[in-house]
Amino acid sequence: MLAFSEHRRSPPALNQIRPGMGASRSAVRRLEERSEEVGIKMTDLRRILFHGLLEAGPHATALEIWKTLCRIMEQGHVPSQGSIQRNLNLLVERDILRRDVTPDRLWRYSVAPEPRATLAITFVEADTGRKIACNAPEVATLLRRVAAEHGLAVQAAAITVTSSAGQDLKAR
Repeated sequence: MLAFSEHRRSPPALNQIRPGMGASRSAVRRLEERSEEVGIKMTDLRRILFHGLLEAGPHATALEIWKTLCRIMEQGHVPSQGSIQRNLNLLVERDILRRDVTPDRLWRYSVAPEPRATLAITFVEADTGRKIACNAPEVATLLRRVAAEHGLAVQAAAITVTSSAGQDLKAR
């Protein structure tokens, strides 16, 4: 008998979580939103991973998360441990999760606290030097997403603008 199946397993799906099991939908949705804000594409595997992580509780190891998923999933379509670890690494890299290393070298994962600092975005008129605060959350989201794609984090932004003929602000 082969150790590994010759056929690829079907991907995990949210409807395979047993009724009454899984994490709070609002907690999972908040993690999804945070992930999308930093440019992580949401997949069913990542959504299921969030359920397993939240169900396993804070400071869970990757193995504990996998065992939790085995318990809450029906029909044995649990993500592989390798897929789980790759996604945990990505989520740690983008500050969605926090990884703590214990003295016995275990990696324990928890949801990272949400960033409290608001992003300061300022429009600066090129002609006058006048500063105009930009409080549009969609601009902050866009800047964070673009920065994350390049492995960076935005702390503040100043955008130089000029008045156009139609009285609209236009970015240079």
